[in-house]
Amino acid sequence: MRRILLVDDDKHEFMYVNFLLKDRYKDGFSLDYAANIADAHSLLSTKGVDVILLDDKLSRGMTSADTIPLLQKKAFNVPIIIISKDISGRHLKDRVRLGMNKVVDKFELKKELANGLLD
Repeated sequence: MRRILLVDDDKHEFMYVNFLLKDRYKDGFSLDYAANIADAHSLLSTKGVDVILLDDKLSRGMTSADTIPLLQKKAFNVPIIIISKDISGRHLKDRVRLGMNKVVDKFELKKELANGLLD
């Protein structure tokens, strides 16, 4: 069973991702949700996850370049996949240095999951 954490400040995105995951993996996953980094830290302190799906831009202007180092404090070796509306953003250029495993266009997420993004 895949244990997935979605970090996104939009609760509707959680419902959408949950729907996409059910369509792809049926019941072979668990999805936890954190609306911000503090919530993600709390969850990661009590649960392990296999992958983190991280919205590129959280509230207060934080980008994944800001949030990845904060997440890695609690989940150092966990793959982080960035979901972004603008995959050509300047802050996304140096994926390896920042610790991103992949950047996915938000509007292509369904196709990416269907093609095995989490496999």
